[in-house]
Amino acid sequence: MPYLEENYDAVVVGAGHAGCEAALACARLGLETIMFTVSVDSIALMPCNPNVGGSSKGHLVRELDALGGEMGKNIDKTFIQSKMLNESKGPAVHSLRAQADKQEYTRSMRRVLENTDHLTIRQAEVAEILTEEIPGEYGTFKEEHGENGQQESSYPVKKRIIGVKTYSGAIYKCRAVVLATGVYLRARCIYGDVSNPTGPNGLQAANHLTDSLKANGIEMYRF
Repeated sequence: MPYLEENYDAVVVGAGHAGCEAALACARLGLETIMFTVSVDSIALMPCNPNVGGSSKGHLVRELDALGGEMGKNIDKTFIQSKMLNESKGPAVHSLRAQADKQEYTRSMRRVLENTDHLTIRQAEVAEILTEEIPGEYGTFKEEHGENGQQESSYPVKKRIIGVKTYSGAIYKCRAVVLATGVYLRARCIYGDVSNPTGPNGLQAANHLTDSLKANGIEMYRF
C-alpha cells in the first residue's frame, strides 16, 4: 500500500520546552518545519514542578528570551504567582521564579505554535532517521583487525540525513532533524520493584527511535 510522503526543511522530534523553542526558531527563520509529538495534549507539558525560572533555570530562560524565544513570554501570560528567591542574600544570587497554571501554559504555547507560519504539528512517533551516503566523502581513519589477525585500514563513509520515518510508515524528507525527545526514549517509570515501560504522565514512550540512532553509530546512555 502507498505511504504518505512529504517534504520539509526541518523536522523537530518532541514538543516539550526544547522542541517548542526549536520548532519556533526554525519556522521564524522561514524554514518549512514540522514538529512531531506522541500526543498534542503533551505540548509544552510540565509533568513535574510547574515553574519557570529559579536559581538554575532562570539563566536559561533569560538567554532564550534574549534570542527571541517564547518561554518567558508564555509564562508571563500564564503564571499564577511569582517570587524573587534569595532576597536575604546578595543581588548576584537573586532569582525570579514564576509558578505556572500547568494547563493554561500548555494551551497558550500550543496556540502560539498553531498560529506560526511555516510550522506544522503532527501527532506521530518518529521511529527511524533516514540517511544516505555522501559520494566521495569519508570519515576518520580507523584501524581494525581482520579474522586472520592482520591489520586492516578503513575510512567509514560519511552519511547525511535525508528525512525521518514514523512508526506507521510515513516518510518526511528534510534537510535537518532536531531531536528534543527528553526522557521519552525507551522510557521507564520505576516505583519499588516495578518497572513500567511508559513515559511521564502515562504518555507513550518512544521505543523505536533508539534502535535507529544506534544503527547510525550514536552511543546511548541511561541517565
